[in-house]
Amino acid sequence: MAANAQTKLVQDINPGTGSSYPVRLTVFGNQMVFGANDGTNGEELWSMTDSLTQIAYNINPSTSSSIIPVYNRTMAVLGKNIYFPADNGTSGTELYSWSGKTGDAPALVAEIMAGASGSSIDEIVEMNGKLYFDANDGSYGQELWSYDTATAMATRLSDIYAGATGSFISSITAYNGKIYFSAYNSTTGAELYSYDPATNSTSIVLDIDPGVSSSSPNNFTIINGKLYFSASTSTYGRELYMYNGSNVQRLTDLVSGSGNGMAFSATGVSKIVGMGDAIYLSGEDGTYSGHLYKYDAKTGITSLVYKTNPTGSSVISNMTMYAGKMYFSANNTAAGNELWMYTGSGIPTLVADIRAGAGSSSPAEFRQWGKNLYFSAYDSATGVELYKLYDSSILAVQNVKFNADVKVYPNPTTSVATIDVNLEQTQKLSVNVLDMNGRVVYTVPVTGYNSGSNKIAVPVSDLAPGIYLFTLHNEAGSMMFSARLLKQ
Repeated sequence: MAANAQTKLVQDINPGTGSSYPVRLTVFGNQMVFGANDGTNGEELWSMTDSLTQIAYNINPSTSSSIIPVYNRTMAVLGKNIYFPADNGTSGTELYSWSGKTGDAPALVAEIMAGASGSSIDEIVEMNGKLYFDANDGSYGQELWSYDTATAMATRLSDIYAGATGSFISSITAYNGKIYFSAYNSTTGAELYSYDPATNSTSIVLDIDPGVSSSSPNNFTIINGKLYFSASTSTYGRELYMYNGSNVQRLTDLVSGSGNGMAFSATGVSKIVGMGDAIYLSGEDGTYSGHLYKYDAKTGITSLVYKTNPTGSSVISNMTMYAGKMYFSANNTAAGNELWMYTGSGIPTLVADIRAGAGSSSPAEFRQWGKNLYFSAYDSATGVELYKLYDSSILAVQNVKFNADVKVYPNPTTSVATIDVNLEQTQKLSVNVLDMNGRVVYTVPVTGYNSGSNKIAVPVSDLAPGIYLFTLHNEAGSMMFSARLLKQ
């Protein structure tokens, strides 16, 4: 792919320092649909195409939000519609559908709890032509439900914890023709359950931590036809587990004994990913958390790959495969929590320091759409906004609000690299060059550039051979573009 390929956003969703909080990013046909806040209408339904990003519909016409800005959730595509939970200000959070057509109003398809309280739908998945989600009807508490578009009927499927309390269902995952999830009752605690549509029955898969104690399984990830997740027991702490459709097996004991080898995380956070023949996970070393570990399924051996923060917690999260490489958010003392990449050999490398210096941009909401990887990130000048990564020899990351084509040549270089920035309008920019630990090794101060082609010379002859990052920042200090620079 060309290093200067771009998708351009024609407007700033929430201008200035306000955050748009893009959530529930979901590919729907030729567009990406998500929730966002423009600072006026609250968190509402938005859509993005190759040429236009716009509010799709203001479901809650007041300044309140119709979509709760919760990370690590998606919408569900079924047939010609996309489904999601929303609150119109009258019915509470319930199930809606949208056709994807500009001007079409989303439709309330199921009001499970009548009145303004709403059924508080959170997670939603599609399997074999039906939707599965958690909901509270006011009588049975939060349980598993389904919606059949053929009958336009929502049906409660479980009553795992009898009464109005509910079973606190989470991590709803479609696997091998069944729905798997974590659920609680007073006898088993929070354990791994499944729903089988063929028999219309819900059952516990295994009481992983026997008795009333909870194993609280989460981080559900399907890799090569198997379901991987983390779970906790009083004997081994929280470790990596695998379910093949018949048996549950513990795979690791990173911290010997009852210490946790993995940290419990919020629903939907990806801390397990498959690459090649290996399973990679965010693991503990007994003192600090979130380092990169590798589990070899052939040998059963788990080994440490890398600590992005060798003197503290790496906090690796949001592990995602894109273009044959692993991308994730991770922390170190120099760059804060930023975007990293690992190819499966050597060591992981920092891709972008979006919030310059030790402050964290905390990348999240990774979604691939077409040839790009989109994610949200924070910068003090712009708040939480949407960024994109496109795979190329220089691994370019671009703020989708930056209307420019950027090239760098020669790359690799031995002496001077030229950054060619083709701007649509006059803009002030600065340049930082960083090493792989996030330390700034060269700076071009804020300078005004005209529309059209602008060439910025970056001398690198004094730098040691290796991989560096160059970043472009606007006058407010927000990162607009970042890419790799190779010094020979």
